Amino acid sequence: MTLQRRLLVLLLAGAPLAWAIAVGFALWRAGIEINELFDAQQVRLAQQVAALLPAAHLDAQPRRAPASPASSGATELDDLSIAVWSDRGELLLADRDGRSLPFDESAEGFVDLSLEGEAWRVYYLAGNGPWRVAVGQATAERSEVLRDLLASQLVPWLLMLPVLLALIAAAVRRGLRPVREMAREVQRRRADSLAPLAVDAAPAELRPLLASMNDLFSRIERSIEHERRLTADAAHELRTPLAGLRAQWEAAQLAANDAERRHAHAQIGQGIDRLSRLVSQLLSLASVESRGAPVFTEAVDWRRVVERALSDCLPLLDGTSTEVAVSWPDEGSPLPLTGDEALLATLVRNLVDNALRYSPPGSQVSVRFSRQALVIEDQGPGLSPEQQARLGDRFYRPAGQAQAGSGLGISIVQRVAELHGLEVRFDNRDDGPGLRVTVSRRDAAAE
Repeated sequence: MTLQRRLLVLLLAGAPLAWAIAVGFALWRAGIEINELFDAQQVRLAQQVAALLPAAHLDAQPRRAPASPASSGATELDDLSIAVWSDRGELLLADRDGRSLPFDESAEGFVDLSLEGEAWRVYYLAGNGPWRVAVGQATAERSEVLRDLLASQLVPWLLMLPVLLALIAAAVRRGLRPVREMAREVQRRRADSLAPLAVDAAPAELRPLLASMNDLFSRIERSIEHERRLTADAAHELRTPLAGLRAQWEAAQLAANDAERRHAHAQIGQGIDRLSRLVSQLLSLASVESRGAPVFTEAVDWRRVVERALSDCLPLLDGTSTEVAVSWPDEGSPLPLTGDEALLATLVRNLVDNALRYSPPGSQVSVRFSRQALVIEDQGPGLSPEQQARLGDRFYRPAGQAQAGSGLGISIVQRVAELHGLEVRFDNRDDGPGLRVTVSRRDAAAE
């Protein structure tokens, strides 16, 4: 069911219900007001008749009631019946209908009676002299007045109810026009159009929805751009090693002797290793960049992280005299952090891997933890300030590097650090040749 239809059903069903409740309340309240009005008329008429009795010189012969000196209210006093009795119950004064009113010496005030099958409301008043006055009225008279009053008021409202419902339907349709226009605008868009929707001209109720949709479009656009960039980078970077592998394969096929063939095969093996590393780095970069801004709740155990990272670096350590020294703070936990240990192991592995590749044989790579930072130092040649500024650019490798690589490792390190609120800084060592990499919290780095 559409939002418009749902609103119409609720409003078109609710309006008559509310109207009926209002009519019922008006009917109940009007009945109370009319009864109070007629009761007050009966009391005033009884008091007026009682005031005239001393001057009437009544005898024992019943007389016709004189005309009342006053007439007011929603009905004529002809609708009221009057009877006057002596204290012995003798009828002294009565009009035509008053003769049927019963004498009741104990009655005082209003009494509801049934006379000849018809409901009556009678007011009894004991006068100052030896007589009793009664003023009665058939309740049907009151009901007739109530019906006439309600008919004069409700008929116009009843005739206007369809008009009211039509206005409600038109108002709902007009009020939901911005929603329909927004739906048509989205429907008219091309599949690749992710331009934001206009928010300023939209009603206030729709702005949060439009803002959320624009945010979604922005995230989708970044994701698509990421996929396009990754695809283009992979195509660009894979082209060179694949061309090299093909050339080495052709060289092996055309080799004139076993020595040339073995050399070509060795080159093919190195090319396959480089290609495998490049694909692995591309996949790692894609995995890291596909993550948004996760909320981490698990405390990081850096000892497990380092153990996992160094186990991945064992193939590079085999056959070399380079050592990796890990030191921990004497007191407290190293670099307290919540995060993803697998991603942080990727960060440490890439930094240690780079340090091992560019350190000379017999040197040492230092991995030091403190309460505030992780510092990794090597004993390689270091980098110039210009080269340090470009570290992290995708596929960037300083000129003159003899080591195999893809130029993606530092990009992965910086993305993992960003996800965990960390900052990565590069500078040359002060106590000798080599590069120092410092990983610390952004807030701690700012301080």
